[in-house]
Amino acid sequence: MKSISPWGWRKTSVEGQQVINYLMAPPLDAIMAVTLFLRGPVMDQADGCPLRASRLLFGEERPPLLIAPLQEHGTRMIEALPSVSLPARPEGDALLLRRNDVLGSLRFGDCIPVVAVAEEQDPWVLLVHSGFLGTARGVVREALDKAMRSTGLRCLDSVHFWVGPGIGSCCYSRRLDDPRTREGLEFFPRQCIRIEGDLVFFDLPGAILITLYDINVPPSNVVLIDRCTCCSPESFYSYRRGDRTGRSLLLAGFREGFHKSDLWWENRFEGVE
Repeated sequence: MKSISPWGWRKTSVEGQQVINYLMAPPLDAIMAVTLFLRGPVMDQADGCPLRASRLLFGEERPPLLIAPLQEHGTRMIEALPSVSLPARPEGDALLLRRNDVLGSLRFGDCIPVVAVAEEQDPWVLLVHSGFLGTARGVVREALDKAMRSTGLRCLDSVHFWVGPGIGSCCYSRRLDDPRTREGLEFFPRQCIRIEGDLVFFDLPGAILITLYDINVPPSNVVLIDRCTCCSPESFYSYRRGDRTGRSLLLAGFREGFHKSDLWWENRFEGVE
């Protein structure tokens, strides 16, 4: 396997279950883990249910506390606390983790996952679900603002970001006469909009990148996972292509919170991209 630089990503497969491992520089790689579970037998069985996914990943006996917000395509951020772990489902589309006794998760079927990891004395992880409405309404900007106020962070120089995978501008279109489309036309950057006849194509990842650069995130701190979920049904679930319940699962937490040290999705690679 060729070496991979820190602050990147690696797509692997273990017994047919595809995953993306988010790669961090030392010492954070030994402290926390972020994984996106893609199409595969485990996520097929989970069928979009976070409680079922937790039992499949960690077993029935004493699974870790998992926070799995009820995603509403809004801008609300919640903090990962034991009091809001499953079976509770608080509403929210962004999740801040800074404790080692809980894990956080979000689900995706075309929307864009955004992950932020802060290299601080007390590091933290922010997960964001940014679909069309969330991107138009600035969920990433709002979640970051709330995370910075909660953690006391003054600037973003020490925060690293991953954007994607999700549906690309090649596939995401809306009808011009849809009222929601008009909302997108008002709030999306002009360079992220393409009109062809009665369809409007929106570049969600591009709009998120512009948001990050507008709030002074150094470009070197941003990793784009440039894969279109709608174009690659062999690897990704896609609502646009007909996956009504199957979802990719974004899982994050501090390694002390995992009750098993041998995580099969990190240690037994069948294939690497």
